[in-house]
Amino acid sequence: MRHTKKTTLQITRITGSDETGKDTHSYLNLAHVNPEIADDDLLSIGKKLSNLQSFTVDGIGRVDSCLLAQEH
Repeated sequence: MRHTKKTTLQITRITGSDETGKDTHSYLNLAHVNPEIADDDLLSIGKKLSNLQSFTVDGIGRVDSCLLAQEH
């Protein structure tokens, strides 16, 4: 049985590159998102927030988590 559902909007940003030229990333995690929000709506919000970033955005993701418990 699932308990305590949590949803986080994660925006992946390119913050630079390492000595080999590979991109380095940071993650902007926005917690306390309503778990019932539709994927398309959350993506739309993520795109709008991406326009406010000074870094190049490499991805927008949704992270859903919950606690699992056995029924007694």
